[in-house]
Amino acid sequence: MPGIIEINHLSHIYAEGSPYEVEALKDITLSLERGEFLGLFGPNGSGKSTLIQHLNGLIRPQQGSVIVCGKDASNSRLSRDLWKKAGLVFQYPEHQIFQISVYDEVAYGPRNLKLPESAVNERVNEALQQVGLTQENITQLPPAALSGGMRRRVAVAGMLAIQPEILILDEPMAGMDSVGRNMILDIIKKRQERHETTVMVSHSLKEIMTLTDKIAILDSGSLAFSGKVKDLLGKPEILAHYHFELPEYLQIVYEIAAKGFDIKTDISSIREAGEEISKLQKIRKDADYLLPGQYNSW
Repeated sequence: MPGIIEINHLSHIYAEGSPYEVEALKDITLSLERGEFLGLFGPNGSGKSTLIQHLNGLIRPQQGSVIVCGKDASNSRLSRDLWKKAGLVFQYPEHQIFQISVYDEVAYGPRNLKLPESAVNERVNEALQQVGLTQENITQLPPAALSGGMRRRVAVAGMLAIQPEILILDEPMAGMDSVGRNMILDIIKKRQERHETTVMVSHSLKEIMTLTDKIAILDSGSLAFSGKVKDLLGKPEILAHYHFELPEYLQIVYEIAAKGFDIKTDISSIREAGEEISKLQKIRKDADYLLPGQYNSW
């Protein structure tokens, strides 16, 4: 059964044939199943934004194919409607808000879906609740009267109100405080519980690795890695090359392994880390060597 996203041998060149030609994507093949969460990483200029704009029809394939929700993104008639299926929240989306009130901004997408106003109202209220904007009378405020963080929430709510099959987030936590970051992570968790698909561009593996199903790393337009989190954790050379900061529990596991202990390092949750350290402690309980006290806390 085909995935909800199927990318095959996708390449894209900007300003082809000119002195400013840039090969932004080079032979990318990638797939995602319905309900999965993909974390997309890579240095600035690696092609991440170009790739995700292919998913909602903003850019049509030059070479290769992109199939999203069963629709061919190279078909101009079909790609125009991909925004209904794959909703893209740009980095710093608060700069693109243009409606006169919070309500109208969040309602913009549902209204373009030609929904009755009663359904629009229901979606607006539900989306604002998801991003924590439930204060009385906030819907009638002009977005410009809100803080930057609250405007970001309004922009995210506007995309949630469309209820896309795929939610694409481009660095949504950049510049956000801890409350805002937790809000984004909570939205992703709830989408996973409902078996909804999410793609998120991020520079921080640490923030999302306990949630993500698959990881893709782009570098200079090429796919440097694609696979599950456990596969990536088994490649320390890639982790080091891209300076990925690991969660504290994984840092402890790697520190134990570096001391020569036989412990599995391809784990992706604090629970697994605890289980592995407990196993090691049981194996060595009769040995003269005692593990440092910090490990015993597991």
